[in-house]
Amino acid sequence: MDDEVRAAGPSWLPGAALALVEATAVALLIIQAGWALDDVASGRLIGGPRIAGLVAASIIATLCAGAAPWLAQSSAARTEKGLRRLVVAAAFRLGVTGTRGRAGELLSLAGHAVEKAAHYRAAFIGPMVGALASPLLVLLIMGITIDWPTAGWLTLLLLIVPLAVGGFRRVMRPIGASYRRTQGQLTAGFLESIQALGTLVYARAADRAAADLARRGERHRRSVMRLLAGNQLLILVVDAAFSLAVTAASAGLALTRLRGGAITLGEAVAVVLLAVLVTGPADVFGSFFYIGIGGRAAQSQLSAHAARARAASHVIGEREVGGSAAVELDGVTLGWPGAAPVLTDFSLRIEEGERVAIVGPSGVGKSTLSALLQAHLTPAAGAASVAGLDIAASDPDLVRARLAVLEQRAHLFLGSIAENLRLADPEADDARLWEALALAGMDDEVRRMPGGLDAQVGEHGSRLSGGQAQRLAIARAALRDAPVLILDEPTSQVDLGAEAEILAALDRLAAGRTVVMIAHRPGAILAADRVVELGGVPA
Repeated sequence: MDDEVRAAGPSWLPGAALALVEATAVALLIIQAGWALDDVASGRLIGGPRIAGLVAASIIATLCAGAAPWLAQSSAARTEKGLRRLVVAAAFRLGVTGTRGRAGELLSLAGHAVEKAAHYRAAFIGPMVGALASPLLVLLIMGITIDWPTAGWLTLLLLIVPLAVGGFRRVMRPIGASYRRTQGQLTAGFLESIQALGTLVYARAADRAAADLARRGERHRRSVMRLLAGNQLLILVVDAAFSLAVTAASAGLALTRLRGGAITLGEAVAVVLLAVLVTGPADVFGSFFYIGIGGRAAQSQLSAHAARARAASHVIGEREVGGSAAVELDGVTLGWPGAAPVLTDFSLRIEEGERVAIVGPSGVGKSTLSALLQAHLTPAAGAASVAGLDIAASDPDLVRARLAVLEQRAHLFLGSIAENLRLADPEADDARLWEALALAGMDDEVRRMPGGLDAQVGEHGSRLSGGQAQRLAIARAALRDAPVLILDEPTSQVDLGAEAEILAALDRLAAGRTVVMIAHRPGAILAADRVVELGGVPA
């Protein structure tokens, strides 16, 4: 299992320990109740120590039973949060090329797979381990306090459970694979249909898409039913092969030893009752097929996703290259996967503190070049570096840490102004937030908003004007304090009135930084020290 997946969330050991403590308390409660029965049968009074032991064991067992669900729920929530953070972080490390065409898969990973893996790791492994160990612990206590031969014979019967479950796992594995496959296909198809809803309607293909989704849904329903049927069959086999066998064997052994005078009546009753604890694994393994196998499969998917992201990063760490250039491209050939290169043998050197405008008509490679600088793409040939880091040989996260990027449309998230700003620096205090807003020329407007920094921006910044949203993105970039600033026509989506304010804020943000401006015309963003025309010659 991947170390990153293993590290997400708390350990399963507390859950296992809690199950063992509960089993011990219940076993001692049953045994003392048996001895109390012997006292009553012989006409003796139940002594104070016996009563104290019964009360103590009852309290401990009750507390453990109450704490187990809370511990499982709490651990599952923390594990789910950690696993979802892992999925998102790995997606960012993969970049645009690594996640292209995988929207449905990533949605399934971040949703269904994370939930299953979190429940398996946090709420299932611990109780399962505890249930596996509890019968041995109960039989050990039975051997010490009641009768070793009885405990020994019952121990032999424990071998039935792992043998039965192991066989069923091998037989039913293809059903689990089919279930995961149909679920992924259904999720991807539904997401694609939602994203292309307008196109489907205009092409009069909505009915065909709906029929295809219905067929995928039916295939998934059948795989779910096969999975549930296998689960029920497993429960039936385990119950028949184990629970019934142990219960019958314990009753027969208790009766035999009682007739032989080896144990008392109360101890014989205790042996039969303890058999209920010995059959605990049957209940756990009854849910193993659905929760356990499904959780293990989801965990494997998450591990594969994390491994793919590490492979795409090439190395762990950073690789420094010589020279003092902020951006340096040497003989770069670049294009999107599966498409022809849009840049061939392209070279460019941008010095620290220089402002360079990359201009040219649509389709000449401006956006592709921006994707390269942000480590979403790696060159097919040649070398590229940003802020001294080789893009192809460094972790993309480290490359992006050197960048602040402002695109045509500001990407704002549902929440407050402060929450959107702290995406760039989670540790920033309110004073730093106000400084960043002042640089963006937006501090007075925010002070007038209800709640100030706590004012809600709405979904995709719907409560802000286009100019306000872009200036909020500028303030966020100021908090990031990266040495290289990439501007991808951040004024193209605003009116002329807002453009002047944005240009003034960008000029303040650009001070002391290297600036790469993507534009259709040289003067569209800021005054440039140099203009590079793609599809033409450098100016």
